[in-house]
Amino acid sequence: MAERKQEPYAKDAILFYPGRRLSDEEKQRMDRYELGIDELTIDHLVYAMSKQIENNFQTFYTVAEEVVGEEKALAIANEIGRRYGGRGYATLLEAKGLGKQGSARLMALYQDLVHSIRGPKHAAALYAEYDDERCVVRRKECIYYNEQTPQNGKYTEAFELGCFDGYKAADDNLLRVEVHRCRYRGDGGCEQHWVYREPGGEKPGK
Repeated sequence: MAERKQEPYAKDAILFYPGRRLSDEEKQRMDRYELGIDELTIDHLVYAMSKQIENNFQTFYTVAEEVVGEEKALAIANEIGRRYGGRGYATLLEAKGLGKQGSARLMALYQDLVHSIRGPKHAAALYAEYDDERCVVRRKECIYYNEQTPQNGKYTEAFELGCFDGYKAADDNLLRVEVHRCRYRGDGGCEQHWVYREPGGEKPGK
C-alpha cells in the first residue's frame, strides 16, 4: 500500500486556530459567563461560537426525543446529516467543476476545510491523510458529541451515518465509509475511512 499523503498546508507551522490555546479555566469562565466584555479576545469569541454550535445540536436531540420520541428523533438526526454532509461535499465538487466524480484527495480537502471552519474542537480532526484508495480522518474530539450528554451519542451516530449517505450520493466514486473508532462508542477518539477502491482494485465504474 502506498504511503498516505497530507496536503502541504498540514506542515505549515504558522497555521494557528483561534480558541485552541484557551486554558480549561478560561473555557469554564466563558461557559459560566464570568468574563466581562472588556476581557473578551478573539480566542474567547471563536471558542464560544463553536461551543454554541455543539450546544445547539445537543439541545435539539434532547428536545426532539421529548416531543416526538426516540425513533423519530433518530430519523430526523439521520436526515439532517444526509443533507448536511451531502450538500457541503457536492458544493465543493461543483466548485471544482467535477460533478459527482470525487476522489480520496478531494474528500481530504473537503474534510480539512470543514473541520477548520467550525471551531477549535472540530479542528482537532486536522489533518486528513489520503492515498488512491482512501481518505483517513482521525480526531480526539468531535463537535457533534458532547461529553456532558453521552446519552445523546446515539444521535451523533445517526447524524454521522446520514452524512455518509450524503457523501455517497454526491460522489459516484465513493464506495463506502468505515468507522474504525468513534467517541459515541466510548472510544478515546475517532477514526473514519472514506474508501474509494479496494486494495489493488480499479476505480468504481471501470
